Amino acid sequence: MTEELKRKLLAFGNDAEPFINHNHIKVTDLGDGTATVTLPLEKDSLNRWNTPHGGVLFTMADVANGMATLTLRQESCVTVNATMDFISAAAAEETLTAVGTVRQMGGKVSFCTTEITDSTGKLIARLNSVMFFTGKALPLA
Repeated sequence: MTEELKRKLLAFGNDAEPFINHNHIKVTDLGDGTATVTLPLEKDSLNRWNTPHGGVLFTMADVANGMATLTLRQESCVTVNATMDFISAAAAEETLTAVGTVRQMGGKVSFCTTEITDSTGKLIARLNSVMFFTGKALPLA
């Protein structure tokens, strides 16, 4: 991936998506077939038990898988299937990191895995998903 493409994808992933901004999620790094996403836990990221809400964990992992896919093909994609394993609780004061990786890519789909860890490297959750290419080119500026 060129530095120019990386810059465009980072802008696309961070600036063009109001939902991830609202949830404090940020795409911090991209490589060929990988994406790193961070989430500094805020009060509105937590559930009533003062741990990260499963929905915010799923969102962060889904963003990582989608962005990892976009590094290999700059075509709009959507999640068609995903399963998430919640493995450990994270502390409320944490910044979580999700690393998404494309495991296999075909003509219309990619198969991805994201692992979310806390600042000590403890595994919090893992998402496996299938992303479908829509046929529409990304509107990269």
